[in-house]
Amino acid sequence: MHHSTTLHLAKQNFKFSSAHFLIFDENSAEMLHGHNYQVKVDIFAAVSAHDEAKGYFVDFNVLKKIIKDQCDVWDEHVLLPEKHPDMKYQISQSGKNYDINFRDRFYSFPIIETIWLPITNTSVENLSLLFAKSIFKKMKDLGVDKVRVSVEETRGQSASSVVGS
Repeated sequence: MHHSTTLHLAKQNFKFSSAHFLIFDENSAEMLHGHNYQVKVDIFAAVSAHDEAKGYFVDFNVLKKIIKDQCDVWDEHVLLPEKHPDMKYQISQSGKNYDINFRDRFYSFPIIETIWLPITNTSVENLSLLFAKSIFKKMKDLGVDKVRVSVEETRGQSASSVVGS
């Protein structure tokens, strides 16, 4: 008889502190601000006879490293939506900054502190989806069927996305 298992990982160090702003419509957008985002992950897998015999599915430490590594990529960076049509940028003359025009705003951020994400808005919905896609790529080889990633921007305010088969 085959069955499946779900692993729940919500460690204190699954966090990233990033700056962003949401874009609401043609006229309104938030001011640039930051969050201490917290991440929770559910990992779904079918349990094989081999897993059953050894008594566990996968070493938690392997999964925790994949999650923590993704948190670290975004930690202490400005997250910007590369696909938003009003977000225009070029590399500064020094070659060290992105000079960014967003409507009537101008920003200049160091390239090493800026991450362009392939989305139109840096919402928790989109962040959870990108996070889930990234870690699922690394976990599917371990036999993971799907992952659910929850990204919380402030206590009690989060979104989750499910990626996998």
